[in-house]
Amino acid sequence: MKNNINSIKSGGSGEHIALLHGWGFNAAIWQKTAQTLANNAQVNCIDLPGHGHSPMPVGDYNIETLADRVAETLPEQGNLIGWSLGGMVAMQIALRHPQKIKKLILVASIARFVRDDDWRYAISTEILQQFSESLNNNTQQTLQRFIALQIMGNDESRVILRKLRELMNSNEAPHPAALQGGLKILQEVDLRNQLSKITQPTLMIFGKRDTLSRPKTARQMLPLLPNAQLEIINGAGHAPFLSHNEHFTNLIKQFIKDQ
Repeated sequence: MKNNINSIKSGGSGEHIALLHGWGFNAAIWQKTAQTLANNAQVNCIDLPGHGHSPMPVGDYNIETLADRVAETLPEQGNLIGWSLGGMVAMQIALRHPQKIKKLILVASIARFVRDDDWRYAISTEILQQFSESLNNNTQQTLQRFIALQIMGNDESRVILRKLRELMNSNEAPHPAALQGGLKILQEVDLRNQLSKITQPTLMIFGKRDTLSRPKTARQMLPLLPNAQLEIINGAGHAPFLSHNEHFTNLIKQFIKDQ
């Protein structure tokens, strides 16, 4: 089947780095990060299916389909960065297509997005259910509410809020079915029992003030990954690559450089 996934390639040579955005956004969210990383690497920012210029996939909109479609665009043994929902897709790629990933970087992304008795620091499923219901009434307003959640507690929250709004509006609006499908993935997918199969070196980057993917949840997840390390950026919220870009990119460059 022909893959029509859209990607934005930046110049550079050396290691391959692909970046996956989060729910409701598109590849443009990585613009500043990609420019920095492209000094030492070949960088590819990918629109998830139904976002940006990537069409909706045929069939069900589920994490397996997203992982398979994105994996078709990736080189063998490249480095993959996934933010939030994009991180869940990246974990699924590591599980289904391990030969594609040399090193994995998870940004504000956890194996289960909502809480349960053993995962009590995650958000409540009711929050995502409310977003799902409101999407049918006012998509744009729902997206703006989701952005507001992401900047809570962040240093320079007004600046980050403006950046997130600009980046969300810098491309075509996500397909409504992709938004609903993405929320369903965030509500229902639980990868915790499979994390032991992800043996690639993994870097987890979280913001200390993130209220969606809390550092406490990251610490719970860390021992479930056989070869992982955790970095928490002080003052950052859910989008540390925007609020603390230099620190963020330095962590990635060092991680990829390390043998």
